[in-house]
Amino acid sequence: MLAKSLRSKLETLGWYARRPEFYPELFRKLLKAPLRSATHYRRDKELGREWCASVVTSRELLFTELGLPDRAVPVSELHADVWREAKLAVEACPIKMGGPADVTVLYHLARHLPARRCIETGVASGWSTLALLLAMRESGGGKLVSIDMPYAKLDNDPYVGCAVPQRLRGGTWTLIRNSDRGALEPALRELGVIDLAHYDSDKSYDGRMYAYEGLWRALRPRGLLMSDDVEDNLAFRDFCAKIGRKGWVLEKSPGTYAGVLAK
Repeated sequence: MLAKSLRSKLETLGWYARRPEFYPELFRKLLKAPLRSATHYRRDKELGREWCASVVTSRELLFTELGLPDRAVPVSELHADVWREAKLAVEACPIKMGGPADVTVLYHLARHLPARRCIETGVASGWSTLALLLAMRESGGGKLVSIDMPYAKLDNDPYVGCAVPQRLRGGTWTLIRNSDRGALEPALRELGVIDLAHYDSDKSYDGRMYAYEGLWRALRPRGLLMSDDVEDNLAFRDFCAKIGRKGWVLEKSPGTYAGVLAK
């Protein structure tokens, strides 16, 4: 087991070594690694889940408080043909990436605003990307900038966003293949003030706090920040406290949660 773990770490280092553009991210991980053990991460997740379970609310209440209809029709029903096409593309992909976020909530939040300037961190197969592009198309267009750090050793670069049909890409969608720390600030400068941000990338506490700060500053008044997997640690709770705002926490599936903040 130890030999397997060491081999995996060496393969990861080799992957980074061949990609100088990601050296800053590698150095950050190396500096952070001695400070946090697997036990720490497990404890962080336990605390995160306990907090999420204590404050979880319903999708209906979130929508009511934001002024949306309390029943959200699944985006897979509203755009059945496109969603079916995307599902086939993902099933045909030879590399399996992360699962989808709460795309129905994301879609309806984007339609409600309506969102025309959006940013997301973390793409993988591109389900959240597809939901945002469909919502923006319904609202008359806009600009989506997506940031995605390639998975080390997985060689998934050619398949990132495979759920998104070519006809929906065009000039609406820009994909930046870099880490949050390497790409977030330039992307926000390009977009200027944003309507909606979706966070689904670096799951660490410090990674979340770094990105939340930048995304929140860029949001327009009444803009929305949605973050996936907030049960991983207490970053979403602490950020809500820091800015003095009450966020909504939604249960996606047993033990997994998404958070929403309105500016």
